[in-house]
This record gives sequence, C-alpha cells and structure tokens, in this order.
Amino acid sequence: MSAARWTRTLRGRVTLAFTAVAVVLSLVLSVGVWLAVSRYLLLGRERATLAQTTANAAQVQRAAAAEGLSPEQLLSQLPRESGSTSLIAEGDRWITSSLGFGRDDLPTALRRTVLEGTPARQRFSVDGRTVLAIGLPLGESGGAYFEVFPLDELDDTYRVLAGVLAAAVLAVVPASLLVGSWATRPTLRPLDRVAAAAAAVAAGDLSARIDPEGDPALVPIARSFNTTVTALEERVRSDARFAADVSHELRSPLTTMLGALALLVEHEQDLPEDGREGLALLQAEVTRFERLVADLLEISRGDAGSADAVLEEVNLPALVRESLSRRRIDGRASAPLTVAPDAADVVVLADKRRLERVIGNLVENADKHGGGVTAVRVEAGPDEARLLVDDAGPGIPERERSRVFERFARGRDTNRARTDGAGLGLSLVTRHVAAMGGRVSVTDSPEGGARFTVRLPLQDAP
Repeated sequence: MSAARWTRTLRGRVTLAFTAVAVVLSLVLSVGVWLAVSRYLLLGRERATLAQTTANAAQVQRAAAAEGLSPEQLLSQLPRESGSTSLIAEGDRWITSSLGFGRDDLPTALRRTVLEGTPARQRFSVDGRTVLAIGLPLGESGGAYFEVFPLDELDDTYRVLAGVLAAAVLAVVPASLLVGSWATRPTLRPLDRVAAAAAAVAAGDLSARIDPEGDPALVPIARSFNTTVTALEERVRSDARFAADVSHELRSPLTTMLGALALLVEHEQDLPEDGREGLALLQAEVTRFERLVADLLEISRGDAGSADAVLEEVNLPALVRESLSRRRIDGRASAPLTVAPDAADVVVLADKRRLERVIGNLVENADKHGGGVTAVRVEAGPDEARLLVDDAGPGIPERERSRVFERFARGRDTNRARTDGAGLGLSLVTRHVAAMGGRVSVTDSPEGGARFTVRLPLQDAP
C-alpha cells in the first residue's frame, strides 16, 4: 500500500496522531531539559568564577596594603584557571597577566561600572570566543580587579546537549511510527474482520460471518452483523425460491403459447398480409419471453444455492468454433474466430453448457448493444486461457464497466444502441464464469469498441 493511501486509513491516521503527540511531548521535554540544564550549568559556572574572583580580589587588597609586592608580581602569583586572565586597574594604569588581553578588550560599560565602585559581570565575545568577565572594586584605593574566564568548555557542553536532544527528538519519529503501527494492529484487527466480512457479503457471499475470537468488544458487533446477514440470506433464498416458482409456473402457459404459435406458423401462408406481420411480432415477443423465463430460472437456481457446474476438460478453441458455427446454422450473424498459435490445443476446466451460454450471451450482447462482433480470439497464458470478444460499438465508459454485469443493467451512455433486452445476459455470464473458477472483465478494444475478456483456469493449472 502506498504512503498516501496508508495515511488515509484509520490505522494510518491513528498512528500519525500517536506520532504527532509523541513528537510534541518530546519537543516540550527537550526544550524544558535544555532550559533547565543550560541554566544550571551557567549558574554553576558563574558561582565558581565569582568565588575565585572574590578570593583573588581579596588577596590583591591585602597585598596592596602590605606594600610588599608589585602589582606585576602579585598577578603572577594569583591562582587562575587555565586560559583565564587577571587585570588590575590603578587609576589610569592597567596591569594584565596576558599580553593578548588588555583594558580595551573589556566592555566600556563594565569598566565604568566597576571603577565607580559597583561589582559587575558580563559575558561577551573576544575573537569569536565567549568569555565571562567579573569586576570587583578594590575598596578605598579606587582601583579595581577584573578576571576574565573562557567559556569554551561550557559552549562545548551546550553543543553536546543540543545534539543529544535533537537526535532524541528525531529518533522519536520513526520509533513512534513503529510503536503506533504495532500498537494499533491488534486494536484495529476486529475492524479488519468486520470489513472483510462486509466485503464478502457485498460480493455475494452470504455465508460470510464474523468470528469474535474471544474479543469481548467485538461480540456485540459480530452478533448484530451475523444476525443481519442471516436474515438477508434467508430473504435472498426466499426471493430466489419465489422467482423459481414463478418461473416454473410461467413455463406451462409458455409451453401452450409456443405450441399455439407453432400451429400458426404452419398455417402462416393462409393468413393475410397483416396477419403474417402480427404473427412475426408475436413470434419475436414469445421467443424473447421464453429467453427471459430461462434466464430467470438460471438466476434463481444460482440464488438458491444450486451449484450444478460439472467441470471437465474442454478444448476451448473447438468449443468456441462449434458455438459460432451453430449460430451460422441458425441463420444468425457469425463472428470471425482467431486462435493464437500457442492456444490451438489449449484445454480448460469448464462446464460445456455454461461455457456455450457464455459465448452465446457475449456474442448476442455485441450484436444488440455494440454494433456487431468484430473479432473473437482465443489466447493462452501461463495458467489461464483467455476468450476475447470485440464489438464495433463506441465502447463502454470506465464508470459503467462494473455496472454492466449487474442484473437488469442497461447502459446509460447515449452513444450505445438501446434495445429492449432484459439486462440479464452479462449477469449470467458473470455467474457462469465464476462457477467455473474464472473471471470476466471489459476494457476498450484496440479497434475502438468494447472488449469482453473471459479468463478460465487451464486443465493443469495449480
């Protein structure tokens, strides 16, 4: 299943919702962790540097009162972190412990604030590196002590923390999709069983039922569904029996009508011209009525569950050729038969009676609705044989192709010829082909008309 179709399924939407919630929560948690940890690290670093700066400033004050060491000597003896710089301001004179960092490198506002007697600290960048400067006034002397600490280690810790949190958030997406898909599978499995059973019923399998399989949540649905399908099956069987009974009842008057019609046909020459025309119309209508009754009997037997298909080995090209020849003998238009070279001796498992009816219905449908048959072709595949019937009509629109196989279906396309058929021929084709384990479909013919394709399993197909 494609990703676009999967996202439109219930399982896909539930999984995506689960993933979205997980990602949002992980983002919130990551931001919270980042703010808390980064603030904690920064405050810890500032406390440590402030403690060291305060101790060094006190030592500078004591040394200045004792007047034993020069400021330069004093700075060289002060304990400092690796990379830190100490500065002493005495009036306009500035003494630094590093040749690479001097007074002008300190922010002006920080220098002014500390020299005015207020302790201060400030983070700033020097040559692309973040540093923390802390300044403390040196009492009544009017001087000040500054110490500058590099924050490279803290920045590295921030980068590692940010990378770990970003990776964690990114890892949540596939992990959430997998967990969501795994978690929703057993949750939505009952719906899959309901959908499968409903699809089977819609396809005509009225024996389909839902097995709860010990799932308490599915028991009420299964009970209601099974009860509904059982009632539907009984109704269909009852309607089928009614149709069969009515069809059988119609056979008696139909037989009488056919006998009377045959008698009239024998004396047709004795009738006036108007009488012969009326007899021709009557003969056509009775023939159509006979065909309708036969079709209704066939359908009612299938609805009642009569599976009388007798499968045997059948040479498909020979049977098609014989059926088409019979049409020529009866005076009806014949259709050209083409047999592919690899299908000359193809043998299928089929019911001869049903297969002859399929061929007759497809050819008759082409004559009535498609402007006549243009070609009949037999082909062979790896595990199936194909019977193709092309007509000369305008074709069948794609939206109509599944509907033409329904009972009493009439094409709604105004380009196709309209006839007085009952719309049962193609429905019977579908039933007969399905009873033989095959399938039928309709597509566009290369010549522009409609092409009906019947696929039947080969005799030695698995």
